[in-house]
Amino acid sequence: MMRFGRFALIGVPTLILLLTPSAACAQRFVALAGGTNVAQGPALQFQSLSAGFAGQASMGYRVTPRLRVRFDALFSHFRAVQVPMSRLAFPTCLSCGGPSSPAVTPTGPVGVTALTVNELIDVFPAAEAGPGVYLIAGGGAYYLLQNPTAPTMVRFGLSGGAGLELGLRGNAALFFEARYHGLINAPADARWLVPVTVGIRF
Repeated sequence: MMRFGRFALIGVPTLILLLTPSAACAQRFVALAGGTNVAQGPALQFQSLSAGFAGQASMGYRVTPRLRVRFDALFSHFRAVQVPMSRLAFPTCLSCGGPSSPAVTPTGPVGVTALTVNELIDVFPAAEAGPGVYLIAGGGAYYLLQNPTAPTMVRFGLSGGAGLELGLRGNAALFFEARYHGLINAPADARWLVPVTVGIRF
């Protein structure tokens, strides 16, 4: 009975505080970002990959003053195109045993979407007085929804990167982020991605 009384005295007010919307919202944040892919691949022979675009929507929670957990829904889209003959370093010649013709190079759109869980470590926390720097590490499921050489598939992947954050009024912040995404057992032209995005957290 005494143990229950102690729980009621300490646990119930704490539980009410955690369930209060204002207390929960103080630890929760959302973010939207968009940008481009600075690198992806590797490309196949006679193939070039365009930069395309990348987008991301996130929701997260601050666990400690320097640690956040963030859930990301991201999308990356680019195209696999054929390298023009003028850019080839050597001529193609089927009759003399040269490399295969670039006419058979797979081309088309490449689309990857993913759901990932990430840890954000604030090396230098952002504040209204100056920018902050954070590191990112995470993993999740990547869905290859478009590819010229493979059917749709789901692959596990890992990611890591860093971000620069500029604190705005209140809890809002502007951020610049670069991340490497490595997909396991994915086609060559979607085996890894490096999107660079700019977004806002609020």
